[in-house]
Amino acid sequence: MVMETAILEILVPSWWEVKVTVATSVFVTLAYWFFTYGADGSGGGAEPDRSLAENSAASGDDNGKMAHSKGDSQSNSAYVIKVELLAAKNLIGANLNGTSDPYAIITCGTEKRFSSMVPGSRNPMWGEEFNFSVDELPVEINVTIYDWDIIWKSAVLGSVTVPVESEGQTGAVWYTLDSPSGQVCLHIKTTKLPVNSTRVINGYSGTTARRRKSLDNQGPTVVHQKPGALQTIFNLLPDEAADHSYSCALERSFLYHGRMYASAWHICFHSNVFSKQMKVIIPFQDIDEIKRSQHAFINPAITIILRMGAGGHGVPPLGSPDGRVRYKFASFWNRNHALRALQRALSNFHAMLEAEKKEMVESALRAHSSSVRGSRRSLKTPEDSVSKTGKLQPFIKEEVVVGIYKDVFPCSAEKFFDLLLSDDSKFTNEYRSARKDTNLVMGQWHAADEYDGQVREITFRSLCSSPMCPPDTAMTEYQHAVLSPDKKTLVFETVQQAHDVPFGSCFEVHCRWHLETNDERSCTIDIKVGAHFKKWCVMQSKIKSSAINEYKKEVEIMLDVATSYLKSNASAGKTDESASSATATTEGRS
Repeated sequence: MVMETAILEILVPSWWEVKVTVATSVFVTLAYWFFTYGADGSGGGAEPDRSLAENSAASGDDNGKMAHSKGDSQSNSAYVIKVELLAAKNLIGANLNGTSDPYAIITCGTEKRFSSMVPGSRNPMWGEEFNFSVDELPVEINVTIYDWDIIWKSAVLGSVTVPVESEGQTGAVWYTLDSPSGQVCLHIKTTKLPVNSTRVINGYSGTTARRRKSLDNQGPTVVHQKPGALQTIFNLLPDEAADHSYSCALERSFLYHGRMYASAWHICFHSNVFSKQMKVIIPFQDIDEIKRSQHAFINPAITIILRMGAGGHGVPPLGSPDGRVRYKFASFWNRNHALRALQRALSNFHAMLEAEKKEMVESALRAHSSSVRGSRRSLKTPEDSVSKTGKLQPFIKEEVVVGIYKDVFPCSAEKFFDLLLSDDSKFTNEYRSARKDTNLVMGQWHAADEYDGQVREITFRSLCSSPMCPPDTAMTEYQHAVLSPDKKTLVFETVQQAHDVPFGSCFEVHCRWHLETNDERSCTIDIKVGAHFKKWCVMQSKIKSSAINEYKKEVEIMLDVATSYLKSNASAGKTDESASSATATTEGRS
């Protein structure tokens, strides 16, 4: 009897055990419901990740409609607000080791942008910019800093709201966050676009806005099929369909596996790992480059680099030294096939942009021709005698250049331009070849309304000697030349922009050559150079000194090549004179 009682006690649970089991079941059920459907439907506690991704899709539609409800009017002027997120300090330590993984969400009106995430830091440095377009002032810029977490909800480290009431710029200002500790450094610049200008930021929003307008004018869109993933997941327009979809993973702290969708207008990604939903919606208008890359050295990946000022969409992107944020996707079944398809979609988008731009230019030219055709009949003053009116702009920043060279050169100022800088001269080709530069493309000299003299643009790829830079970089050089009426003084100015070096978008190299003719065979050259910083960045003094030292080397090579080029031209001229005199003598004898 005792044995049977003992067996029953073992096999049959007690009332206390039943209550504990029921309570545990209820708790597990409630916990699962909270992390799956709780937090206002944020999908596993990743509130900023999911809700802002959905809001970005909705705000994209609203922005497109708003741009044409207000921006198409000929009487309205828009504002472009550039917010530079420079750094933060003394943030709350949200991790167990006392650090944080901060990223910021910048909001202006209905537009939201994500900064990159800086791992393990309470004093992050970003150096990233975000461009917003608004119809009127005042507006408010909200910056909220979060702590990124692999699984759980991103914790708020603090936020600040900055009012923008007029044009101008604030400079680098530290703002205190509404938290026990922390400050963020912002530089806000507000620019008013001229009347009748296109509402475009960096030149890539016209096509999307026009598409929104055409859809609005057509009335309700009739869809003859069920909504696809782009509508149900990302809340995009009903007519937008996914042309390609790929199984892949987004690189963050680890790989978040999900699915990528590519349409004619967006690249989208959705993931739901550990009930943490993430949505990335990247408009093609914000993409600067799509290239192949590697994850962990063995996993083929695709990196999508966004243009300056675009910011992240839905999930914090990866940062980079040049200020352009990026997203990296790995674990494709066929990386090369997906890469070619995405690059082809980006190329098709740009082709669509170019076609639209060409159409707009042709329409503007036709309208302009028809408006001035009648007035030109009564115009009797020759065009050459009409002087430019208004204040001309300086081509370079006078305050940043310093003298690096002053000496006598064996030719006059007029001859310097005719032999070395004119459109027919081969000097630039020889000089760039001596520097081992490649892909040289030279424009033609032409007059500009903003500057006196003539201007032109050249592009090339130049070798980099700094260990912090890539092997070579794309360069754009804008040139400006003014020859005095007596042709004894030549001012030759250049502005160089490096595209692939760290912080290349933050500065320009300005240079001025001043040539004063002494006699027919000599002139005095005075060369000044300096670095102009368009926005704040770290290592400014290092960049400035490196730019000046590098240009000193350029001047040495340039003057050596120029001297050799002049000698070869002189000898070629003597040869031509000898040949012509010999021909004349022969003809005289005959």
